[in-house]
Amino acid sequence: MKSLILVLFTVLVLTAILTEGKTERQSPHITSLTIKFDRTDAVFTVDYDIDNLPKMYLLLIGSKSLEPKIKSIFSNFDYRIIKMDQNRAILSVKNISRLDKGYYLYDSHMRFGEGIDAIYVYTPDSPNRKEYSNPYLFSWDNVPGNESLKLLTFLKEDLNIDVANNTKLLKLDKGMTISITTEDGTADVTLDKNKKKALLNINGVKAYELQVKEDSGRLDIYSPYMYSIPNIFYRS
Repeated sequence: MKSLILVLFTVLVLTAILTEGKTERQSPHITSLTIKFDRTDAVFTVDYDIDNLPKMYLLLIGSKSLEPKIKSIFSNFDYRIIKMDQNRAILSVKNISRLDKGYYLYDSHMRFGEGIDAIYVYTPDSPNRKEYSNPYLFSWDNVPGNESLKLLTFLKEDLNIDVANNTKLLKLDKGMTISITTEDGTADVTLDKNKKKALLNINGVKAYELQVKEDSGRLDIYSPYMYSIPNIFYRS
């Protein structure tokens, strides 16, 4: 039995080495975050999805190897890991909100280290959960225009891309591309030919896929991920 375990462990290690460059495939993807507020504190239940190979690897070496990933996502929060396995982590989070005039208030300025598919929020004053996903970013027809600030805010606050006051936005390629030029680099958002999705490229290196929804002939752009929790207030 011990020999079999040793052989399995060796195979997994060798496979991990051979696939070292495929970090995106092996890195857990956060599928949902459930938040249960309790006065100024909260419990985070983090559900993630990883490939079968890393799951088998985790069974052998333990789930502590996931802790750096959790830290990178929740570094802005004061948390303690209660439980963690290959599918889920449960965190105790302190001082996430504050009491003000009888209400507990959570401020949305606290950002995650990466996007999360969906966020579910429970507050003590309601049995119903609030669900947040696919946040609206901007209307394609209004950039450049009166929704340019919404696009720049998304770049700065959610993706940590520095956008200065002298940022230039232009429509190129017969209106199929929004070009963003800053002192520190460039970005562009390009619609696919069917106008069903858009690709955000940062300095020609990093790419984010955005969602496109048509509403009364207008193309609205949405993010597939949540990078923060909206403002929440509740009674405890």
